[in-house]
Amino acid sequence: MPRSALTGAILTGGQARRLQDLGAVDKGLVELQGRPLVAWVHECLTDFCQSSLLISANRNQSAYAAYGTVVSDPTALDPYQGPLAGLWALLEQCETEWLLVLPVDTPFIRPPLLQTLWEARLAKPESALLYMQHQRSYPLCLLAHRSVLASLKADVLAGERRVQRWLSQHQAVAVDMRQYSDSCFFNINTPDDIQSAQLRALELREN
Repeated sequence: MPRSALTGAILTGGQARRLQDLGAVDKGLVELQGRPLVAWVHECLTDFCQSSLLISANRNQSAYAAYGTVVSDPTALDPYQGPLAGLWALLEQCETEWLLVLPVDTPFIRPPLLQTLWEARLAKPESALLYMQHQRSYPLCLLAHRSVLASLKADVLAGERRVQRWLSQHQAVAVDMRQYSDSCFFNINTPDDIQSAQLRALELREN
């Protein structure tokens, strides 16, 4: 199946509560070596996918619109109901068979990891959900078939908010990524993480 059957998507819709010591921060717009985090993830996905990107964002939509088609959480839900709500919105707008999702706080994931995830579906053709696994799970580094939308909507409306539990309920496949450095999965949640990411990004630029 060609990669034209794949739409890339970025999840940015959270409130970034653990960054609020820095003020009213929108995590996806935090700068890393002069570029917002959304630009790092956008570069990775556009290098791999062959369609325009979707971006789940509940604020600063005009800023995110420079990187793709912005969608907000479903109006059937209260604001900020978590990443499953964002996934619902993204799948509703997805026009291809598969949706490849990355969270905006993972700037160091590169296209070879996406290729590994994409190829893993060939070994598990019955699976509609696959996610990355290293030393721990990365459930939002996710490949989802659009057929899961109906069940996702029903589960979210029934109160489901935990991504890993939802994936387990739907027999999602954990794809082993231990052939790659765990530094690829560094994610940014706190002010200290931003400083660590700045150093990592500087090392990558110098190499």
